[in-house]
Amino acid sequence: MGCLDVGCGPGDVMRLMAERVGPTGKVVGLDMDGNLGREALSALLGMGHHQCSFAEGDMQLLEQTAHDRFDFAYARLVVEHIDDPIHGLKQMYRWVKPGGHLVIQDHYHSSVDADPPSDMVSELKSTFAAVWEKAGRQPKTGIRLPGYFIKAGIGAPDGTDVGGDLLPMRHSAAMGAAVYRSLLPLALKFGITTEERSQRFFEQASKSQNDDESYVLWPLIVSVWKRKPAE
Repeated sequence: MGCLDVGCGPGDVMRLMAERVGPTGKVVGLDMDGNLGREALSALLGMGHHQCSFAEGDMQLLEQTAHDRFDFAYARLVVEHIDDPIHGLKQMYRWVKPGGHLVIQDHYHSSVDADPPSDMVSELKSTFAAVWEKAGRQPKTGIRLPGYFIKAGIGAPDGTDVGGDLLPMRHSAAMGAAVYRSLLPLALKFGITTEERSQRFFEQASKSQNDDESYVLWPLIVSVWKRKPAE
């Protein structure tokens, strides 16, 4: 089998693919972060996964340089970052051989919630939503994936699945602080928050690490897949 991991990042999925296809298979990783991709490939080759290769760049680059099609094409948390999701999915589907599969996983951010209600989680959710909107990104990509497949001419998915994490606040607080910190430069630039307001958030997050009674529901992961008809 030939497998493609779009947005391969540190290569964890490439490793799983390589273990599945064996030494006679082929695994190609694609990512715009060349340094991360090359580090991933070096690690994979060090593990003996010589069936792996890496291509730096976006999907348009692969469109120009890839001559083979794949039995399995996969993208996790990629579609939500594409300016034109329909066009992106069309490209990915073109890389799938007849009889092969396209599998997409993406977030449904609107699911984020806490019980009991948490000011910290509410601040994180509202800041994230505002930054995402200003950046022109879609926070409900996960639930829109079936519709995107249909609009892209791929057809209704053969199947769907939804998973997620419901974690204690003591674990979620540090995760929330890390997400908020990554959003902060844009949140300040867009006037969504202030230094004083953000400092209060981090103080709340620090205190919440001792909370053993509250739970946080994180963004759901929606999976959709389609088998391309055999010729």
